[in-house]
Amino acid sequence: MKTADVASFLGVKPVTVRKYATALEKAGYIVERSDSNNRSYTEKDAMMMKELATLCKDSGISIEKGATLVAAKNIRLSGATEVVAATAENRYDERYDQALELLRQMSEYSKQQAGDIASLRAQMEQQSSGIAALQQELEETKKLLDSSLQRKWWNFFRRNTDKLDQGERDPEMVWKKKKQREQDIYTPGRG
Repeated sequence: MKTADVASFLGVKPVTVRKYATALEKAGYIVERSDSNNRSYTEKDAMMMKELATLCKDSGISIEKGATLVAAKNIRLSGATEVVAATAENRYDERYDQALELLRQMSEYSKQQAGDIASLRAQMEQQSSGIAALQQELEETKKLLDSSLQRKWWNFFRRNTDKLDQGERDPEMVWKKKKQREQDIYTPGRG
């Protein structure tokens, strides 16, 4: 397969495929080359690049680190080093699987935390709106109290009927009764 074929399979640009191949080669994975030194990809190479792209996308690690993990899992060495590679591959398989499991757990935990944060944010917004409503109600009550306690200047000389209801005497009535008593006392012919 050519670079363009692998790029269309992965859904990326050919430059990205070359970058993946270079990273895998640096990690020890061998990509076969033609006589003109162009890379010739196999289906296994394409699958490794897909695994590398998925790993980098899901975990957020760099391409080089992902290539090291993927190459360690699927290393292709020739000749006498295959036995050594098999034991190294087993060792790296365990680490790779552990790393993937840890990444899955971290992803689930971060999703759970995002949900918790969203619910806390909703509760805080609800409390904030409740506090704002209480503040507005308090201000309105305060204004009503202030307006009821203030006496307008043009009503200064009028009788305050509220005080009369509370048992306070009307000064005008007191004055009229006093005048009446004075008239009764000083009226000639009364005895």
